[in-house]
Amino acid sequence: MTTCPVEATLSMALFVSDASASSNLDDATVRETAHRTLEQLGPDECYARAAEVFGDRPEVALRRIQWARERCARAMAPALAGAAA
Repeated sequence: MTTCPVEATLSMALFVSDASASSNLDDATVRETAHRTLEQLGPDECYARAAEVFGDRPEVALRRIQWARERCARAMAPALAGAAA
């Protein structure tokens, strides 16, 4: 599976957001949270904050980035499929 750069950036934004991985977020909430965080912080700050988490708490960061990537891939799939059509 190829990852779209936009999806990767939105995944990182979800990773650094205040969303809880234990919450059962619907796709619309995932999209809104990722876009809002990316808009507020910008991509460079999202990646910088993620790097800090990976440096300080890699065991937590690994689980959270896996969650963020899975949730973003699922939430963004309909929009990406529509754009490709």
